[in-house]
Amino acid sequence: MIKFLLLWFGTNIWWLSDMIIRPKRLPSDRVYRMELKSGKFDEELYKKTKKERFKIFSDYGYYLSCELLDGREYKKDRIKSKDSALENVSDTGHQNSKIPIAILCHGFCQSKYRSLIYAEIFLKMGFIVIIYDHRNHGLSGKAYTTMGYYEKFDLKKLVDWCYDTYGPGCQIVTHGESMGAATVLLHLGIDNRVVCAIADSAYSDLKELLIHQFKHYYHMPKFLIPLESFVTYLRAGFRFEDVSPIFAVSKVDTPILFIHGKKDNYVPAEMSRKMYASKKKNKALYLVAHAGHTKSSVINRDEYAKKVENFVRKYISI
Repeated sequence: MIKFLLLWFGTNIWWLSDMIIRPKRLPSDRVYRMELKSGKFDEELYKKTKKERFKIFSDYGYYLSCELLDGREYKKDRIKSKDSALENVSDTGHQNSKIPIAILCHGFCQSKYRSLIYAEIFLKMGFIVIIYDHRNHGLSGKAYTTMGYYEKFDLKKLVDWCYDTYGPGCQIVTHGESMGAATVLLHLGIDNRVVCAIADSAYSDLKELLIHQFKHYYHMPKFLIPLESFVTYLRAGFRFEDVSPIFAVSKVDTPILFIHGKKDNYVPAEMSRKMYASKKKNKALYLVAHAGHTKSSVINRDEYAKKVENFVRKYISI
Protein backbone atom coordinates (compact mmCIF):
# COMPACT_ATOMS: atom_id res chain seq x y z
CA MET A 1 0.00 0.00 0.00
CA ILE A 2 2.81 2.38 0.91
CA LYS A 3 4.60 1.59 -2.35
CA PHE A 4 1.39 2.27 -4.27
CA LEU A 5 0.93 5.63 -2.55
CA LEU A 6 4.54 6.59 -3.20
CA LEU A 7 4.18 5.61 -6.86
CA TRP A 8 0.92 7.57 -7.17
CA PHE A 9 2.45 10.55 -5.45
CA GLY A 10 5.60 10.57 -7.57
CA THR A 11 3.71 10.02 -10.81
CA ASN A 12 1.33 12.91 -10.14
CA ILE A 13 4.14 15.26 -9.10
CA TRP A 14 5.95 14.54 -12.37
CA TRP A 15 2.75 14.79 -14.44
CA LEU A 16 1.85 18.16 -12.95
CA SER A 17 5.35 19.47 -13.58
CA ASP A 18 5.14 18.25 -17.19
CA MET A 19 1.79 19.98 -17.58
CA ILE A 20 3.47 23.32 -16.88
CA ILE A 21 6.89 23.03 -18.48
CA ARG A 22 6.11 20.62 -21.35
CA PRO A 23 2.63 21.57 -22.62
CA LYS A 24 1.29 20.18 -25.86
CA ARG A 25 2.61 22.20 -28.81
CA LEU A 26 -0.08 23.24 -31.29
CA PRO A 27 1.35 23.48 -34.82
CA SER A 28 1.41 27.04 -36.16
CA ASP A 29 -0.58 26.16 -39.28
CA ARG A 30 -3.27 24.52 -37.15
CA VAL A 31 -3.59 27.63 -34.97
CA TYR A 32 -3.83 29.74 -38.12
CA ARG A 33 -6.68 27.58 -39.47
CA MET A 34 -8.47 27.57 -36.11
CA GLU A 35 -8.34 31.34 -35.80
CA LEU A 36 -9.43 31.81 -39.40
CA LYS A 37 -12.33 29.36 -39.09
CA SER A 38 -13.60 31.14 -35.98
CA GLY A 39 -13.48 34.49 -37.80
CA LYS A 40 -11.00 36.06 -35.40
CA PHE A 41 -8.97 37.85 -38.06
CA ASP A 42 -9.34 39.27 -41.55
CA GLU A 43 -7.35 36.96 -43.84
CA GLU A 44 -7.55 39.40 -46.75
CA LEU A 45 -5.96 42.13 -44.63
CA TYR A 46 -3.29 39.71 -43.44
CA LYS A 47 -2.45 38.51 -46.94
CA LYS A 48 -2.12 41.97 -48.44
CA THR A 49 0.04 43.25 -45.59
CA LYS A 50 3.76 43.37 -46.32
CA LYS A 51 5.37 40.59 -44.27
CA GLU A 52 8.81 39.35 -43.35
CA ARG A 53 9.58 36.11 -41.52
CA PHE A 54 12.78 35.95 -39.54
CA LYS A 55 14.46 34.20 -36.61
CA ILE A 56 16.18 35.57 -33.55
CA PHE A 57 18.67 33.54 -31.57
CA SER A 58 17.78 33.47 -27.89
CA ASP A 59 20.37 33.84 -25.17
CA TYR A 60 19.33 30.34 -24.06
CA GLY A 61 20.34 28.42 -27.16
CA TYR A 62 17.27 28.24 -29.40
CA TYR A 63 15.68 30.26 -32.19
CA LEU A 64 12.52 32.31 -31.89
CA SER A 65 10.27 32.16 -34.94
CA CYS A 66 9.10 35.71 -35.74
CA GLU A 67 6.95 37.46 -38.32
CA LEU A 68 6.88 41.19 -39.03
CA LEU A 69 3.74 42.81 -40.43
CA ASP A 70 4.25 46.32 -41.77
CA GLY A 71 1.24 48.54 -41.16
CA ARG A 72 2.94 51.73 -42.30
CA GLU A 73 1.32 51.36 -45.73
CA TYR A 74 -2.08 51.86 -44.08
CA LYS A 75 -0.84 55.07 -42.54
CA LYS A 76 0.43 56.21 -45.93
CA ASP A 77 -2.94 55.50 -47.48
CA ARG A 78 -4.73 57.57 -44.85
CA ILE A 79 -2.32 60.45 -45.26
CA LYS A 80 -2.61 60.36 -49.05
CA SER A 81 -6.38 60.41 -48.82
CA LYS A 82 -6.10 63.68 -46.92
CA ASP A 83 -3.53 65.13 -49.34
CA SER A 84 -1.09 65.47 -46.48
CA ALA A 85 2.68 65.20 -46.47
CA LEU A 86 4.21 61.84 -45.67
CA GLU A 87 6.29 62.06 -42.54
CA ASN A 88 8.03 59.41 -40.48
CA VAL A 89 6.71 56.52 -42.59
CA SER A 90 9.64 55.76 -44.84
CA ASP A 91 10.19 52.15 -45.76
CA THR A 92 13.74 52.31 -44.50
CA GLY A 93 12.89 53.05 -40.89
CA HIS A 94 15.11 56.15 -40.74
CA GLN A 95 17.14 56.51 -37.56
CA ASN A 96 15.52 59.86 -36.68
CA SER A 97 11.94 58.76 -37.34
CA LYS A 98 9.44 57.93 -34.65
CA ILE A 99 8.49 54.40 -35.52
CA PRO A 100 5.60 52.78 -33.63
CA ILE A 101 6.15 49.05 -33.13
CA ALA A 102 3.83 46.58 -31.40
CA ILE A 103 5.24 43.27 -30.14
CA LEU A 104 2.50 40.75 -29.44
CA CYS A 105 2.81 37.76 -27.10
CA HIS A 106 0.50 34.75 -27.40
CA GLY A 107 -0.71 32.55 -24.58
CA PHE A 108 -0.01 29.08 -23.22
CA CYS A 109 -0.14 26.26 -25.81
CA GLN A 110 -0.86 28.72 -28.66
CA SER A 111 1.32 30.14 -31.45
CA LYS A 112 2.05 33.53 -32.97
CA TYR A 113 -0.99 33.35 -35.24
CA ARG A 114 -3.24 33.55 -32.21
CA SER A 115 -2.04 37.18 -32.03
CA LEU A 116 -3.50 38.13 -35.44
CA ILE A 117 -6.78 39.24 -33.86
CA TYR A 118 -4.81 41.92 -31.99
CA ALA A 119 -2.41 42.65 -34.84
CA GLU A 120 -5.25 44.15 -36.88
CA ILE A 121 -5.79 46.86 -34.26
CA PHE A 122 -2.20 48.01 -34.49
CA LEU A 123 -1.88 47.60 -38.27
CA LYS A 124 -4.82 49.93 -38.81
CA MET A 125 -3.06 52.51 -36.61
CA GLY A 126 0.02 52.35 -38.83
CA PHE A 127 2.22 50.22 -36.56
CA ILE A 128 4.88 47.74 -37.47
CA VAL A 129 3.66 44.57 -35.73
CA ILE A 130 5.84 41.68 -34.63
CA ILE A 131 4.29 38.35 -33.71
CA TYR A 132 6.43 35.44 -32.55
CA ASP A 133 6.34 31.97 -31.04
CA HIS A 134 7.44 31.61 -27.44
CA ARG A 135 10.05 29.00 -26.62
CA ASN A 136 8.58 25.49 -26.84
CA HIS A 137 5.66 26.83 -28.92
CA GLY A 138 4.90 26.95 -32.64
CA LEU A 139 8.04 26.97 -34.77
CA SER A 140 10.41 28.22 -32.07
CA GLY A 141 13.03 25.97 -30.53
CA LYS A 142 12.41 23.45 -27.81
CA ALA A 143 13.04 24.54 -24.25
CA TYR A 144 10.98 24.19 -21.12
CA THR A 145 8.01 26.55 -20.85
CA THR A 146 8.49 28.77 -17.78
CA MET A 147 5.22 30.73 -17.65
CA GLY A 148 6.98 34.03 -18.29
CA TYR A 149 10.19 33.60 -16.29
CA TYR A 150 12.60 32.98 -19.18
CA GLU A 151 10.11 34.20 -21.77
CA LYS A 152 10.62 37.76 -20.50
CA PHE A 153 14.25 37.62 -21.60
CA ASP A 154 13.19 36.47 -25.07
CA LEU A 155 10.85 39.46 -25.27
CA LYS A 156 13.78 41.70 -24.33
CA LYS A 157 15.69 40.12 -27.20
CA LEU A 158 12.88 41.20 -29.56
CA VAL A 159 13.12 44.76 -28.23
CA ASP A 160 16.88 44.65 -28.80
CA TRP A 161 16.25 43.58 -32.39
CA CYS A 162 13.87 46.49 -32.94
CA TYR A 163 16.43 49.01 -31.74
CA ASP A 164 19.20 47.39 -33.77
CA THR A 165 17.00 47.42 -36.89
CA TYR A 166 15.16 50.74 -36.62
CA GLY A 167 17.35 52.80 -34.32
CA PRO A 168 16.54 54.87 -31.23
CA GLY A 169 13.32 56.25 -32.73
CA CYS A 170 11.39 53.11 -31.80
CA GLN A 171 8.16 53.60 -29.87
CA ILE A 172 7.44 50.11 -28.61
CA VAL A 173 4.14 48.83 -27.28
CA THR A 174 3.82 45.31 -25.92
CA HIS A 175 0.58 43.35 -25.80
CA GLY A 176 -0.03 39.88 -24.47
CA GLU A 177 -2.79 37.52 -23.44
CA SER A 178 -2.72 35.05 -20.55
CA MET A 179 0.87 33.70 -20.27
CA GLY A 180 1.85 36.26 -22.91
CA ALA A 181 0.37 39.01 -20.74
CA ALA A 182 2.32 37.77 -17.73
CA THR A 183 5.44 37.80 -19.90
CA VAL A 184 4.74 41.39 -20.96
CA LEU A 185 4.42 42.48 -17.32
CA LEU A 186 7.49 40.59 -16.13
CA HIS A 187 9.49 42.08 -18.99
CA LEU A 188 8.69 45.59 -17.78
CA GLY A 189 10.64 44.78 -14.64
CA ILE A 190 13.87 44.26 -16.61
CA ASP A 191 13.49 46.68 -19.54
CA ASN A 192 12.36 50.32 -19.42
CA ARG A 193 12.29 50.86 -23.20
CA VAL A 194 8.61 49.97 -23.62
CA VAL A 195 6.40 53.07 -23.93
CA CYS A 196 3.21 51.33 -22.78
CA ALA A 197 1.83 47.82 -22.38
CA ILE A 198 -1.49 45.96 -22.59
CA ALA A 199 -2.05 42.87 -20.44
CA ASP A 200 -5.11 40.82 -21.36
CA SER A 201 -6.14 38.06 -18.91
CA ALA A 202 -2.84 38.10 -17.01
CA TYR A 203 -2.25 36.18 -13.81
CA SER A 204 -0.82 38.24 -10.99
CA ASP A 205 1.18 35.44 -9.40
CA LEU A 206 1.83 31.90 -10.64
CA LYS A 207 1.67 30.29 -7.22
CA GLU A 208 -1.69 31.94 -6.50
CA LEU A 209 -2.96 30.88 -9.91
CA LEU A 210 -2.01 27.26 -9.28
CA ILE A 211 -3.73 27.30 -5.88
CA HIS A 212 -6.90 28.42 -7.68
CA GLN A 213 -6.56 25.90 -10.51
CA PHE A 214 -5.64 22.97 -8.24
CA LYS A 215 -8.86 23.57 -6.33
CA HIS A 216 -11.26 24.26 -9.20
CA TYR A 217 -9.83 22.31 -12.15
CA TYR A 218 -7.50 19.55 -11.02
CA HIS A 219 -8.99 18.78 -7.59
CA MET A 220 -5.54 18.32 -6.12
CA PRO A 221 -4.41 19.36 -2.62
CA LYS A 222 -2.56 22.67 -2.55
CA PHE A 223 0.19 21.25 -0.32
CA LEU A 224 1.59 19.71 -3.51
CA ILE A 225 2.42 23.13 -4.93
CA PRO A 226 5.68 23.70 -2.98
CA LEU A 227 6.81 20.22 -4.02
CA GLU A 228 5.85 20.96 -7.62
CA SER A 229 7.80 24.20 -7.43
CA PHE A 230 10.90 22.37 -6.18
CA VAL A 231 10.67 19.68 -8.88
CA THR A 232 10.13 22.36 -11.53
CA TYR A 233 13.18 24.25 -10.27
CA LEU A 234 15.32 21.11 -10.55
CA ARG A 235 14.06 20.47 -14.10
CA ALA A 236 13.60 23.96 -15.59
CA GLY A 237 15.49 26.40 -13.38
CA PHE A 238 12.67 28.49 -11.93
CA ARG A 239 10.38 28.42 -8.92
CA PHE A 240 6.70 29.31 -8.99
CA GLU A 241 7.29 32.26 -6.68
CA ASP A 242 9.74 33.66 -9.26
CA VAL A 243 6.80 34.32 -11.58
CA SER A 244 5.01 37.23 -9.92
CA PRO A 245 3.86 39.89 -12.40
CA ILE A 246 2.22 41.86 -9.59
CA PHE A 247 5.63 42.44 -8.05
CA ALA A 248 6.96 43.88 -11.32
CA VAL A 249 3.82 45.98 -11.82
CA SER A 250 4.15 47.57 -8.38
CA LYS A 251 7.69 48.75 -9.18
CA VAL A 252 7.41 50.21 -12.71
CA ASP A 253 6.13 53.52 -14.07
CA THR A 254 5.38 52.20 -17.58
CA PRO A 255 1.70 52.81 -18.44
CA ILE A 256 -0.31 49.59 -18.41
CA LEU A 257 -3.81 48.79 -19.61
CA PHE A 258 -5.21 45.73 -17.81
CA ILE A 259 -7.98 43.87 -19.64
CA HIS A 260 -9.91 40.94 -18.23
CA GLY A 261 -13.14 39.09 -18.81
CA LYS A 262 -15.45 39.17 -15.81
CA LYS A 263 -16.46 35.55 -16.45
CA ASP A 264 -12.88 34.27 -16.57
CA ASN A 265 -12.78 31.25 -14.27
CA TYR A 266 -9.40 29.97 -15.46
CA VAL A 267 -7.47 33.13 -14.50
CA PRO A 268 -9.78 35.10 -12.18
CA ALA A 269 -10.44 38.74 -13.09
CA GLU A 270 -9.60 39.59 -9.49
CA MET A 271 -5.95 39.12 -10.43
CA SER A 272 -6.08 42.07 -12.84
CA ARG A 273 -7.98 44.10 -10.25
CA LYS A 274 -5.20 43.44 -7.73
CA MET A 275 -2.48 44.45 -10.19
CA TYR A 276 -4.35 47.61 -11.13
CA ALA A 277 -4.62 48.50 -7.44
CA SER A 278 -0.93 47.78 -6.84
CA LYS A 279 0.20 50.14 -9.61
CA LYS A 280 0.66 53.68 -8.36
CA LYS A 281 0.02 55.63 -11.59
CA ASN A 282 -0.21 55.43 -15.40
CA LYS A 283 -2.81 52.69 -15.43
CA ALA A 284 -6.19 51.74 -16.84
CA LEU A 285 -8.55 48.81 -16.27
CA TYR A 286 -11.07 47.41 -18.76
CA LEU A 287 -13.30 44.61 -17.44
CA VAL A 288 -15.52 42.95 -20.03
CA ALA A 289 -18.90 41.57 -19.02
CA HIS A 290 -19.75 37.99 -20.10
CA ALA A 291 -16.20 37.34 -21.35
CA GLY A 292 -14.35 34.16 -20.39
CA HIS A 293 -10.61 33.58 -20.50
CA THR A 294 -8.99 35.60 -23.34
CA LYS A 295 -12.44 36.20 -24.87
CA SER A 296 -12.69 39.97 -24.27
CA SER A 297 -11.67 40.81 -27.84
CA VAL A 298 -14.27 38.38 -29.21
CA ILE A 299 -17.22 39.56 -27.10
CA ASN A 300 -17.01 43.13 -28.41
CA ARG A 301 -14.23 43.56 -30.95
CA ASP A 302 -14.99 47.19 -31.80
CA GLU A 303 -15.05 48.32 -28.17
CA TYR A 304 -11.89 46.35 -27.43
CA ALA A 305 -10.08 47.99 -30.34
CA LYS A 306 -11.33 51.42 -29.25
CA LYS A 307 -10.08 50.93 -25.69
CA VAL A 308 -6.65 49.78 -26.88
CA GLU A 309 -6.31 52.56 -29.46
CA ASN A 310 -7.37 55.32 -27.05
CA PHE A 311 -4.92 54.07 -24.44
CA VAL A 312 -2.02 53.73 -26.87
CA ARG A 313 -2.57 57.18 -28.42
CA LYS A 314 -2.02 58.79 -25.02
CA TYR A 315 1.61 57.70 -25.10
CA ILE A 316 2.56 57.04 -28.74
CA SER A 317 3.00 59.65 -31.47
CA ILE A 318 1.26 58.27 -34.55
